[in-house]
Amino acid sequence: MNADSALVSVEESESLRERDLGLGIDTGGTFTDAALVDASSGAVVAAAKSPTTRHDLAEGIELAIRALPAEALARVGLVSLSTTLATNAIVEGNGAPVCLVLIGYDQELVRRYGLDRLLPVTNVAYVAGGHTSTGTESQPLDENELVRVARANAGSVAAFAVSGFFSVRNPEHELRARDIIAKLTGLPVTCGHELANELDSVLRAATCALNASLVPLLRDLMLSVQRALAALGIEAPLMVVRGDGSLMRVEMALERPVETILSGPAASVVGAQALTGLRDMLACDIGGTTTDLALVRDGLPGLNDKGATVGRWRTLVKAVQTVSRGLGGDSQVSLDRSTGRLSVGPRRAMPLCFLASRHPEVGHDLERMLSAPAQYEPSDLTFFAISRPPAQGSAYSAVERRILAALAARPQPLWRLIKGDPWIGLYLSHPNLLERSGVIIRSTFTPTDALHVLGTFVAWDRQAALDGARLLGLWLGKSAEEAASMVTAEVQRQLLRSFATMLSGGKTAVNEGSPDDVLLDLALNGHDDACDLEVTLRSRLPIVGLGAPAGHFVMPVASLLSAPAELPAHHGVANAVGAISGSVVVRETLELQGLYEASGLVGYMLTGPFPAQRFAEKEPALAEAIARATDLARRHAQAAGAAQVEVKLAIEEQEGTPSLSASEKLYLGTRIVATAVGRPQFAASAVPVAHLEQPC
Repeated sequence: MNADSALVSVEESESLRERDLGLGIDTGGTFTDAALVDASSGAVVAAAKSPTTRHDLAEGIELAIRALPAEALARVGLVSLSTTLATNAIVEGNGAPVCLVLIGYDQELVRRYGLDRLLPVTNVAYVAGGHTSTGTESQPLDENELVRVARANAGSVAAFAVSGFFSVRNPEHELRARDIIAKLTGLPVTCGHELANELDSVLRAATCALNASLVPLLRDLMLSVQRALAALGIEAPLMVVRGDGSLMRVEMALERPVETILSGPAASVVGAQALTGLRDMLACDIGGTTTDLALVRDGLPGLNDKGATVGRWRTLVKAVQTVSRGLGGDSQVSLDRSTGRLSVGPRRAMPLCFLASRHPEVGHDLERMLSAPAQYEPSDLTFFAISRPPAQGSAYSAVERRILAALAARPQPLWRLIKGDPWIGLYLSHPNLLERSGVIIRSTFTPTDALHVLGTFVAWDRQAALDGARLLGLWLGKSAEEAASMVTAEVQRQLLRSFATMLSGGKTAVNEGSPDDVLLDLALNGHDDACDLEVTLRSRLPIVGLGAPAGHFVMPVASLLSAPAELPAHHGVANAVGAISGSVVVRETLELQGLYEASGLVGYMLTGPFPAQRFAEKEPALAEAIARATDLARRHAQAAGAAQVEVKLAIEEQEGTPSLSASEKLYLGTRIVATAVGRPQFAASAVPVAHLEQPC
C-alpha cells in the first residue's frame, strides 16, 4: 500500500548469487508489483511496489524493478508480465483503428438480426468466399474485392482482422486473405481461426477484431518494457500472462494480445496457489481499485468456457472465472446525508492522506472546512489534482482548459473549482476525458484513510485522514473513529456479500434489502436488539487473502465465516508471483466428421487449423487426427516458450440416432483435444531484445 517505490523484502545477497531467478511483474489499477522468485524452489527472494503509471505502463514497471536489489537482477533468467493494457483498452474503447474483413458472411442476415451490434468495429467489409461445416469451399474467395478493400483502408487503419465463415473447419481463405493484405499494406493481420475453434462466427469475428485493435498497443508496451529491462541489465526471455493463467512468449503475445485480457485476476489465482500450496480455496485479491474472487477446486480454477466478457464486448477468449467488483483500498467513500448511508466504490480515488503528504496545502483546505462544516456538503470533500502533464497539442474543450489552469499550481477542492463556474461542476460530475485519460485524478476519503484514522495502517499524512473523518463524522453525528469504522464495516459488508454469492454457487440473492441480505447483515453485525434471530455462516473452503489491504479487510470477513483463513507471506505481491509461477498450456482441437449421402456413411473429414482432409476409413483418419493434434500442441507449446513438454489427449466420440424409434447408433464425429503443458524455458545466458524492433 506504499505508493512510493518500496522494497518489500529481500534475503541475503550471498544466496542471490547462487540462484536462477524469475522476475514476475503485474501492472494493477493502482500499483505495479515486481517479484523475484527462485526458479527451483518457488521461494520469493525479493519484491517491490510502485504506483501504476497508466499513461505509460512501462514507466511504473521500470520503477518497481529498480526498487529490487541490483545484484539479484543479474541472476534473472526469465521475465513474465501480467498487464491491464488489453482489458483497459477494450473497456475504454481505446484500441487502434481496424478494418474487419468477413469472408462468406451473409451481410443481410447479420444486419437483419442485429448481429452487427456484437462487432466492436464499424469498418466492416464483406467479401465472397467461405466454407461449409465439413470444410469444403462454399464459394471461391473474391481476391479482387479483397485487394480493393486492402488498398482502400491501408492509409486509415493500424491493423486488419480477417474472419472466414467456418474457417475453424478450413482456414484456407483466411490464410490467403492474410497473405494478400499483408503484402499490399505491410500492416498486421489477425485471423479468426488462430484465436478460437468455436463455431460462433460472429463472436469469433468480434474476438478477431478486438485482437487486431490491440496489436499496435501491445507492441508499443512490449518495446518499452524490453528497453527498460535492457537498461537495467536484464536480458532474458519475456513472457506474458494469458487470461487463463498460462504463459506465452512475447512474440506470440504480439500476435494474439486479446488472450491477455483478465490476466491480472488469472495471475492472482496462480499466485495464491504458489504461495499457499492449497488445492481448494476461495481466493480474494483486494487491491487499490478492485477486488477479484475466484474458486479453485482440486488445483484448478474455473474457466469461462463460453468466453470472457470485457466491458460491453463478448469474446471467445478462455479466461479464469472470476467475480470482480470496484472495491479496494482506494475506493471513493460517498455520503448520502438524507439517509446517513455511507457507500464505498466503485469509483477509485486517491486517498486524502496520500495527496496531503505530497501537497501540504490540502491539509489547510481541510482545516478551513472543519472551521465551518455547515457551509459544506459531503461532495465538497473531493479534491482534484494533475496526475500527469497534458499531452502537447491536445485539443481540450474550454471547460477542460479552465480546469487544467486551476490545477496547474496545486490540487484544488471541488468547492473552490466550481465557485463561479458551474460548468466545471457539471463536467466533473460525469465520466470525463481528463480523468479517463489520467491527466487529472480525484482524491477523497477512502478505506485507506479509514485505516489511518484507526491506526491499523499508517504510511502517509494521518492528520489529513483524521480531518476527513471528522468532517464525515460531523455530517453523520459521529466521531471521526466511528465514521472510519463505518467505512471499514461497509467494505467488509460488501466482501461478505461477494463471498456468500461465490460460496453458494450464485444462489444467494444479495440485492439490497433482500432476505438474504438481511441475514448477511445479521451475520456481520453479530446481533440486533430488535431481532431474536442469530445467524452464523460457515465456509467449507479455506479463504486466502491477497493484496496489500487483505489483512485489514479479508481476514475479518473470513473469521465471520468460520473459515480456515490464510494470509500468505508476500500476499501484497501475489499477482507478480503468479505471473512468474505459471506454466505454458496450449490446447489444440481437431474434429473428425462423418460424411453421409443417401446411401449412408461414405467417408470422414478431418478439420482443424489446416485444409480439410478426407479419408475413406475411420481408423487411419483417427490415427492422423491424433498424430496431428499431438504435433500441433507440442510445437505450439514450444513456440510459446515451454520446455520438456508433456501432451495429454482427450478423445470424445459423438453419436446419435437416425430417428426416435431407431435402436442403432449413428456416428456423428470425434473431437480430439491435445493439451500440451510445460514449464517456461529459462535462459542460460543473456538474450538480445532487438528482435521486437522489427515490424509485424
